[in-house]
Amino acid sequence: MKRVVLTLFVLPFMFACSEQVVLDNGLLRLEFDRANGTLLSMTDLETGYEYLDTEAEPQRLWSIVPLNEGDAVAEPTDVTVRKVSSRELKLAWKGSEAFTLVARVRLDDKKPLSYWTVEMSDYDGAKVKELVFPYLTNIKAFTNEEIALSNWTGRLYKNIRKVRKSVGSIHQNRPTMQLTAIYGEEPSGLYIATNDKDSYGKALLFDFREELTDCKMVNILDMRAEVSHYKPTYEFILGTLHGDWYDAAQIYREWALEQEWVKNNRLHSGKMNKWLPETDIWVWNRGRSSNVLTEAADLKEYLGDYNVSVLWHWWHNGPYDDAFPEYLPPREGRESFVKAVAKAKTKGINMTPYMNSIQWGESRKSWKELNIEQYVARKADGSTHAHVYNKFTGNPITPMCMSQEFWHEKYSSLCDTVVNDYGCTGVYMDQACLHYWCYNPDHGHSVGGGNYWVKGYLKLVERVREKTSEANPILTGEGSGEDWMAHLDGFLTLEGSRERMSGLSNSSVIPLFNAVYHENAITFGNFGGFTYPPYDEFWPKEFRSPNTEKLLPALYNTQLRLEQARTFVWGIQPMIVNYHAFARKARPTEMKFLKELVAKRKEYKDYLQYGKLMRAPKMENDYPAEIDIAQMSTYGYKTKGTNLFPYKKVVPMLYSSAWRNAEGNILLTFVNISEEPKSTTFTINPAEMGLDESYTLYVNGVAQTGAPQSSYEAAIGGCSTLIYEFKKNR
Repeated sequence: MKRVVLTLFVLPFMFACSEQVVLDNGLLRLEFDRANGTLLSMTDLETGYEYLDTEAEPQRLWSIVPLNEGDAVAEPTDVTVRKVSSRELKLAWKGSEAFTLVARVRLDDKKPLSYWTVEMSDYDGAKVKELVFPYLTNIKAFTNEEIALSNWTGRLYKNIRKVRKSVGSIHQNRPTMQLTAIYGEEPSGLYIATNDKDSYGKALLFDFREELTDCKMVNILDMRAEVSHYKPTYEFILGTLHGDWYDAAQIYREWALEQEWVKNNRLHSGKMNKWLPETDIWVWNRGRSSNVLTEAADLKEYLGDYNVSVLWHWWHNGPYDDAFPEYLPPREGRESFVKAVAKAKTKGINMTPYMNSIQWGESRKSWKELNIEQYVARKADGSTHAHVYNKFTGNPITPMCMSQEFWHEKYSSLCDTVVNDYGCTGVYMDQACLHYWCYNPDHGHSVGGGNYWVKGYLKLVERVREKTSEANPILTGEGSGEDWMAHLDGFLTLEGSRERMSGLSNSSVIPLFNAVYHENAITFGNFGGFTYPPYDEFWPKEFRSPNTEKLLPALYNTQLRLEQARTFVWGIQPMIVNYHAFARKARPTEMKFLKELVAKRKEYKDYLQYGKLMRAPKMENDYPAEIDIAQMSTYGYKTKGTNLFPYKKVVPMLYSSAWRNAEGNILLTFVNISEEPKSTTFTINPAEMGLDESYTLYVNGVAQTGAPQSSYEAAIGGCSTLIYEFKKNR
């Protein structure tokens, strides 16, 4: 009570003061405790829903994380809370020492959103590693809760308290986008985001208690001793959500489309080599040109008048996940490699050889000879981020610091050789969209926190483009990332094959990234293929599986069709992995299915590559059925004696999506991955899609009579597609 009396004493008009301070814009209401600054209530005024457990003990809105656990850091304790305006609040914490922390919370003028900022002054920069603000506690669990995360294309968790019981938290470290959505059966959900335009390192953490959730925005601080002031350029955004992950994506999209990475994106810049947007399908094979380019040429012959491009792994001289960046010369020799590349180009086949863009192998002679340790990224304790990917050799590879000129010159010189000397038409820059923090004080960047990582990587890309400008190669990267859209040409997004990569999990994949950015970025790929995993010829022979690149059992055919269907309906450029000519005779149904998807994507490219992803039609019955799932693991053969782990999973047989092209026409796609024909009723919202009597419906190209309806009957052949197109009458 003493603190309350003191706080009231210093405020003007103390006779009018209450125990709470309220922000209210008619849509969202936030209530703070005047005595200690805690958040007491968050209410959606449109639905009346209260987000917080108001009976639970509220916690302080921030916490300090010292460099070393257990270190004492003098923290401010006394707080003043006052309204700056009817929609803005200022909270200030001060103590006996100079250390102060000031936060502001404001409500949007027209939207149910709140914006949170923080400023910290006169603290010991060498001792404080992180500032958690805001630290939001006591958020009530939603009924049948779903959490959408911006990982790769997007990840959706259901019943999170059960699936994360052993873990207790979700850690979002520089994800694809700055967006998270949490919702359930209640009338209101939570929209959570940041609006960082400058690519600062940060993390978002969720801790799940039995019935409550805590949300922590972790601000990574610059730990140089002379730094004693912190004021991030971005805001934390918290607001109401009426709907699901797609609705959250549309809220985020409104901000995202105004950012420089969209305004200067490579797809619409006029700078991109045209072979990437003209690609109809990718082949992802590994090894020498006879196992890669020859097979790509066979697929092109089978498909006919379609453009085939190649993602080429294991062309380099040295074991994969070990010998980076000692790629040159190619394992088959320069002369053979250059001839094969030139021959493929005469057939219209383009290729992007694999070149990891951040790693150096510690087992290489160059590691010691060039004293590479001085250029690598380091953790706060001084250790590196070294990791052993190669289970056969046990040799670690270590991320370089992206700020270092040495690495920019080294990697760009390698790209110069591969493009200008060897004739390749692109480079796949693996692990591009990752983000590490570096605490090396000798690297010339802020220590720990900052935006040097993305900025350094973009300088790396610029250096590569400078050295290869005449050839104008396509530069692609792993995953997807909004920060890279103005610099990389394409993004390898493999979530459509999550089961093949990681087996069964408690999350499902969603096209969250494409719901925001689809028409502004080219995404490509999946991990679907007909064969067992390949094996690098430089790996120990004793661990080579006898089924290497042999045909998978037919029981996994439906899984392949599932992966290709997801790729198609999400507007991603398709891919086939470890393709071999024997698939033509061995898997004719799947090959025909793949060819149909390729053909339909090319026919409707103005939607499926350049269109806006709309809300998918709601099908009355998508025919869920149990199928066989194969998880693949090349490294698993050494540790578990197998490279295939079988599972069963219930998945829909029907998949759909909706698109709007630049002319305002609407496309609905349906794919049946079952061998049996399926019929279903589906519904759409014509008003939401902008459809009226001025549109004519075409079903598989055949005009229909009547105005657009909200409900239709669809009959889809086995292993086939169905297209509904609403075209505006001219």
